[in-house]
Amino acid sequence: MMHITMDRNKYIILIVIISAISLAYYVPHYGLIYDGGLYASLGYSLFSGNGYFFNGYPGDVPPILPIFLSLFIRIFGENGIFLVVPLFSIMNTVIIFLILEKKISLEMSFLGSLYVFFSPIIFYDSINVIREIPMLTFVMASYLIFLRKEDSYKKHVLLGILVGSAFLTKSVGFVYTFPIWAYYIFNQNKKVGISIASSVIFVLPWAIWSYSHFQTPFVSHSAYLLPKIGSNITTFFTRTLPLFLISSFIPIVPISIMGIKKSEKIFLLFGFLIIIPALLWPVQEPRYLLAAYFLIVYLALMYLKDKRKDITLIFMIITVLFQFGTTASILDTHVVSYGLLDDAGIWLRENTDPNSKIMTQSFRQIHYFSHRKTYQIPQDPSLLQRTLEVNQIEYVVIDSYEKTTPQYAREFFEELDPLVTFKDIGGVVNIYKSPYYNSSKVDN
Repeated sequence: MMHITMDRNKYIILIVIISAISLAYYVPHYGLIYDGGLYASLGYSLFSGNGYFFNGYPGDVPPILPIFLSLFIRIFGENGIFLVVPLFSIMNTVIIFLILEKKISLEMSFLGSLYVFFSPIIFYDSINVIREIPMLTFVMASYLIFLRKEDSYKKHVLLGILVGSAFLTKSVGFVYTFPIWAYYIFNQNKKVGISIASSVIFVLPWAIWSYSHFQTPFVSHSAYLLPKIGSNITTFFTRTLPLFLISSFIPIVPISIMGIKKSEKIFLLFGFLIIIPALLWPVQEPRYLLAAYFLIVYLALMYLKDKRKDITLIFMIITVLFQFGTTASILDTHVVSYGLLDDAGIWLRENTDPNSKIMTQSFRQIHYFSHRKTYQIPQDPSLLQRTLEVNQIEYVVIDSYEKTTPQYAREFFEELDPLVTFKDIGGVVNIYKSPYYNSSKVDN
């Protein structure tokens, strides 16, 4: 019987194979969610040479993800956007393995990285065009480089670029990587100046562009929430934290707590800076804690590494299988596919004039797939007719996905015959001709 000896490279190959197969199965089943439509549209704008604009307005989100989306559109076509985040997720899983194996055995590091990969929030974010996974990849890459024993100028330049990339993916990336700079400053490592300077130089073009369009160096479409910081702490403890813990495989949580004494202080500060922004942010979602999955498994394995190997191995196998099963169950029964918006947008692109305008609540996704200017449905019903007439909007898309679609709009258009309907077991999308386009409702 042939015996295969596993080394670091073989484990990395196995991680890539497992994660790629898992993502390849799920990614084609899901379309573009609301935020993803914005990032994809900005990426397409860059690809088409129209600058960093969405719907005629300058982009108000950091540019790293749209830049990667633009690159993949150029290489693979418009569906290339669905490859970007899964590839980041695979890289993130490999990076976590490389961090863990610095302190823990190869087989435990392998299982620990799969625990993170198959955690429900991580996996769901990996199959959607959103910023969390790319941001987390840059953050974890920063810690991997930090843990390298050398202290060269090249290392600090690379660190600065990675920290800058995390920040330019999502602003909280800087908060997550701050412990690295704090460590160097506390230990009076003068080369930290190289890292800081590299980050500043790396983000400077974005700061200049942002200031030229928004009169602020670091524009964010979530900035309107800043005055409300700390206003929803109760929900963190009653909803966000419980959902996160349930999705973490409960038995591993107390074990990770026991591993705190064996952890490097930098990772404890990292954990603190994961919790504080999630606690204070007024919009409460478990995905704002997704970086903590790494800390849970890292602390647990630090505690277990001196225990009986066979028991630890069995426990980690059960943990990974539980995460896999939970994620598969959630995706198959509770997660909505947005794929019909792709079909609706493509129909509009192929069957309407390039200058036609569209109103829909899912205006970001429809904008990307239709290549048409889109408008959101007004929440005030008295503004519907005026908005359609003034902007000469020719088509209206009503879908079952976007829950913020005003009920009055659904009821109004239900009385009209759609031009075309897209329907599957997960939802329905109707495309209507505006009753106020070059005519009145009475004339129709």
